[in-house]
Amino acid sequence: MKNIYIAFLLILVFNLASAQENSASHSSSWNSFIPKVKIDNSFYITSEFHFRRANFLKGWEQFIIRPAIHFKKNETYDFALGYSFIKNYSFADFSIPINANEHNIWQQVQLSQSQGKISFKHRFRLEERFIDKIVESSNNHYGIGGGNYNNRFRYRFTVTRPIIKIKEDKSISVEIFNELFMDLEDGIRPKAFNQNWFYVGLGYPITSKMGLGIGYHNIGLNGGNNTFITNHILQTTITYLVN
Repeated sequence: MKNIYIAFLLILVFNLASAQENSASHSSSWNSFIPKVKIDNSFYITSEFHFRRANFLKGWEQFIIRPAIHFKKNETYDFALGYSFIKNYSFADFSIPINANEHNIWQQVQLSQSQGKISFKHRFRLEERFIDKIVESSNNHYGIGGGNYNNRFRYRFTVTRPIIKIKEDKSISVEIFNELFMDLEDGIRPKAFNQNWFYVGLGYPITSKMGLGIGYHNIGLNGGNNTFITNHILQTTITYLVN
């Protein structure tokens, strides 16, 4: 059933992409640092810092700060409440015409399970988004004129498996995930496809507190105006347990 569901999502994305009249493609380098602080046996705090560069490394694409508090009573359920500050940059003809900000609040549930050496994660996130509204003046100049609000739903399915044993307690693992983003009507009714993320990469625990991930990340984005944007990304992630 899981395979059928994933195949359905992929078919949906490809159909949406083919329905667009125009397309654009670019490459990026996305780099993340994610520290984690334990409060007690159930609560912990994370703070994500994302440094996303367009045209591989030539200019800024996005900068994100994303703090969150998590409640995790067991290995199966992880509940989180978080906030995101997102700085979006103008970097191409198909991107936004001027830099603009987004603030969002989000709620998240992550379900984890394992079968043998393979681990699975299902992540469900609901975002309440407050986005700068870009307006065009009569002389073809752009500015920020108030803001827009919308809701977005995200579902990520992740598979992880160790593939190369380095030491008794250290292995290189392969990680694959697919994440679907859907814009919502007022409430939680789906409105339109927003974007799809696909990632495949390797992860390695450098120490008992620090981990490194590196891989290929492909994004298909509904850019509006019948335009579908593809982004080919080299992604690196460092995680760090503070205490």
